[in-house]
Amino acid sequence: MRIISTLIILLFLQTSFGQALNSCASCKTQLIKAADVKDLNADKIRLLRNEIYARNGYEFDNSRFQEYFDSKSWYKSIQDNKKVVLNDIEKKNIAFLKEAEKILEDQKKEMIVQLKNFKTLVNENKTDALKATYNFVYEQSENNYEQKLLKEVFSKINLDDIHYYKNKGTHKVNVDNGFVQIVYMIYIENDEITISYNYMTHSEIIEGFDVYTDYQSESEYSYNWQFKFSKNKLNYIRFAVAG
Repeated sequence: MRIISTLIILLFLQTSFGQALNSCASCKTQLIKAADVKDLNADKIRLLRNEIYARNGYEFDNSRFQEYFDSKSWYKSIQDNKKVVLNDIEKKNIAFLKEAEKILEDQKKEMIVQLKNFKTLVNENKTDALKATYNFVYEQSENNYEQKLLKEVFSKINLDDIHYYKNKGTHKVNVDNGFVQIVYMIYIENDEITISYNYMTHSEIIEGFDVYTDYQSESEYSYNWQFKFSKNKLNYIRFAVAG
């Protein structure tokens, strides 16, 4: 198990240019290498792991997995999962993929831990600790406006309620106060994280720019704080303003 873990850790440290594994057609006869799954997300790795079982005729309780494999020309159920027999190479590949999944899921958890710590430091105005820990500094210091908006974003989004689809995760809150729509969001794609405040558009109840509202579209803007999670460490990259 220690050997497997070591190989998986190397997976995230090396700069291999190996072809990403798209199917497990050869997983019965060839061991999966770190380079094969280096750029895959946890969902894709889980699908590959289940494909090893499917290629041996396994039937799935998960209806979506079953429908997915039913659509493959090579899939044929043997009706009885107790009759599914994996060879040694397949067993090693499954163990390898399970460990790869765990590493990726643990990385997601660690990223959230560090984002929560970042939020705490922001709310407590600990600018020195933000710089020392995340290389973060406020780009716009006048009137503490940037700081105010970042705190406002963290007051709206829930870091414990981020869900993923493939390699993307998000939590977004849209507030419409009858005058303006403001979107507060954290968006994650692979190892890149964006926290954003978007003073987006007029309220849905406003029918036009007429005498009944003071709203001006020229006042629309967005603030984006961009981070990267690399080698199990959250790092601030840049601040971007649009509008």
